[in-house]
Amino acid sequence: MLDWRTIGLGIVVFGATFAAGWWLGLGKSAPAAITEAKPAVTVPEAKSPQVAVASPPASPVQAWSQAPEGKGLTENDGLRQAVILRAKAYQRPVCKQDAKTLYVVAATKYAEVLMRSAGCNNFPKCPMGMGNLNDVWQRNRSAADKPVAEAMAAVNAAGGLSEKDFRGDVGRAVRVIAGADFHAGPPPICVAANSRAGTSRVRVRR
Repeated sequence: MLDWRTIGLGIVVFGATFAAGWWLGLGKSAPAAITEAKPAVTVPEAKSPQVAVASPPASPVQAWSQAPEGKGLTENDGLRQAVILRAKAYQRPVCKQDAKTLYVVAATKYAEVLMRSAGCNNFPKCPMGMGNLNDVWQRNRSAADKPVAEAMAAVNAAGGLSEKDFRGDVGRAVRVIAGADFHAGPPPICVAANSRAGTSRVRVRR
């Protein structure tokens, strides 16, 4: 049989323990955890590097895609034939002959007609750009001028010439007529004068 004093002592100990725990906060309910809503971080998409593609420069020079309707740049056919002849000689020059100077002189005379037709009265200087010169060239050229333009284009592609080889702004007009820029390369290699002549055959009678 339990002793009442033991029971009472147990009750006192339990009460003291409960009071102490309540005082220290053990009996209080823990505050609910507050979850702070953080804004979502948006990661920017990695953009692939864009490579700038250099577009070819627009040239005012137009090809002979359509039949020319002009009356001709000049009535002097001798100017045309001189350019064609000197252009062929420049592409296959003979050693110890100044084919370059002879071509520049012929091309300058032909380009002068275009420049003066465009209003360049202070020849060989001309304030006109390639676009203006090309407009005059398109309006005036004829079928007779096409071989000249082709000859000039072939010389420009052969190398060894630049705008600096012409006086003033003549080189600009040459580029318009040729429809091509000057090729920055060495000039054609000269050939000996006797290499153009055919070898003669001598028949020996037996």
